[in-house]
Amino acid sequence: MSWIYGIIHTDRSQISLPEEIKNRALKTIHSNEISICAGGNERNIFYDNTVNDSLNGWLVVGIGLLKSNNSYKILDNSAWKNLLDCTNIAAQLEGHYIILKWNENNFEIITDRLGLRDIYFSQVSGSIIFSTRIDWLAKSVNAEINFGEFGSRWLLFNQISTNCILNNITRVTAGSIVKVNLHSLEYKIEKSNFSFAHNNSIHDISSFSEKLEEFISAPPANDFRTALSLSGGMDSRVILSCLLNDSNKKMFETHTFGSSDHPDYFVANKIANDFGIAHHNFNRPLPSAQDCIEELTNYTNETIVNGSASGILQLNNYKLLKDFKNTIIIDGGFGEIWRREFLYRLLFSGRKFLHEKNYDEVLPHMMVHRADIFDEGVKEKMLAGCKEQLANIFNELPSIEEIGVENWLDLFAIKTRLPNYYGHEQSRTDFFINSFMPFAQFSLLQILASIPIKSRKNAGLFKKIIRNNNNGLSRYQLVKGASSHPYFLNTFQARLWNFASNKLNGRYGYQNQSQIFLSHIKEFVDDVVNSKSVNECFFYDYKKISKIYDEYNSGNVKAAKELDWFLSFEIFRKSIYSN
Repeated sequence: MSWIYGIIHTDRSQISLPEEIKNRALKTIHSNEISICAGGNERNIFYDNTVNDSLNGWLVVGIGLLKSNNSYKILDNSAWKNLLDCTNIAAQLEGHYIILKWNENNFEIITDRLGLRDIYFSQVSGSIIFSTRIDWLAKSVNAEINFGEFGSRWLLFNQISTNCILNNITRVTAGSIVKVNLHSLEYKIEKSNFSFAHNNSIHDISSFSEKLEEFISAPPANDFRTALSLSGGMDSRVILSCLLNDSNKKMFETHTFGSSDHPDYFVANKIANDFGIAHHNFNRPLPSAQDCIEELTNYTNETIVNGSASGILQLNNYKLLKDFKNTIIIDGGFGEIWRREFLYRLLFSGRKFLHEKNYDEVLPHMMVHRADIFDEGVKEKMLAGCKEQLANIFNELPSIEEIGVENWLDLFAIKTRLPNYYGHEQSRTDFFINSFMPFAQFSLLQILASIPIKSRKNAGLFKKIIRNNNNGLSRYQLVKGASSHPYFLNTFQARLWNFASNKLNGRYGYQNQSQIFLSHIKEFVDDVVNSKSVNECFFYDYKKISKIYDEYNSGNVKAAKELDWFLSFEIFRKSIYSN
């Protein structure tokens, strides 16, 4: 990720920037009270390079989008400077970013409204330390995992709260602003609790399409080129239809990640060839075991156990884009929100319990099994934390009776999944390349609930946009997971088709990926599982871990998946608790 690490001092002799972080920095700033390092991807680090007085300044990591003449511009350093001279920054700005601003008296941290980038801080020895890397900050404070906060991250589809999962550290995200007095170190946090208008008569498909195209047609800064992450799915195909329909005929190319025998590659490559679009497939060879372990450590710490260990086999294909200089990647991430796809199981089976606010019955419809590795007492804390977070989000959101259960679930997804899943992955990819997700922009999401539910269900909204822009794209099958299905099927029919296909052909990829990866680093896995550190860790149930390990060694595919997840968490745990 493009990262920040900084200290606000009252006494510079008390604490200083770690040498290992200073050595990695691309930009270092010092004043009487502030020391800041920033590094990672130099293409999304911006700072004031015109003011000589170090008592006043600013620094930004991330991507900013600002509307101008009916389209969005990607901000360069000069545009950031002009914007930061304004007082109401957040009201104008889209994208994902962390902004630091300071003068001789005050210091501010400003986060994007949806939580696609976040930052953490803690008070230590008369100083405030802040960083976008939670594992770096944990080394400077007495941090421990708060299983009440972490519980939903492990037991459910993602974390529900936007609190930090470590004690003694405060998380800043989703439109929050921190204001610090540089002389007293007193601070206040101004939290944002946005909601969206719910009026089904305001917007139609054409107005949504126009708004989406404002983002997709954002002219790249200077000589940047546009590249679309094209899969076989619906979301990237909608973006492709807009690019093909662009009246300015902006040049673009496409790419796909993963094996050439995956349906995503076959469908995307076929579309690109038929339409004469330059297309690349990136499938990074398996690195050495030592490189895998190093990359895994960075991955699980940067994304806070967002995925299982083997996830880096696919996600680290982004490394291959690092050499694509002057490229802006457009990604179809979070497009599911416009197809009424999130929390489908909860809507189908748990509607009654949502209306009743029966948290005990709601939670089972949100659970995702990763690995059963924790002590029973820890599991109880995690489950209690899930219920508490669920109760808090119910109190925070408008009532279901007021906005309808489908709109409520979509707002729930926006408030919980963007900052707790998409945001961490966005931060990670910011290290390799400049990218943004048109479907996950604040002003676009504001009109979500103003489009009738019936227009969004079964991808009706997207299919009409594709038909209007370039109906030829409807000739190609759609890919969901490891299976493809006919374009004309509705959501329920597609689920049945993919379920039957997986049963007949065997599931592609995920379990096999776990086995391939674990086998590749087997010596390391053996050492971890059999280590004294794991055996004596008080919040593990070591008998459970041993059983998973033995079943994996006997060829059990389900055990391989659980061991895969255990490894991801254990590496994160060791990073947090190591000195």
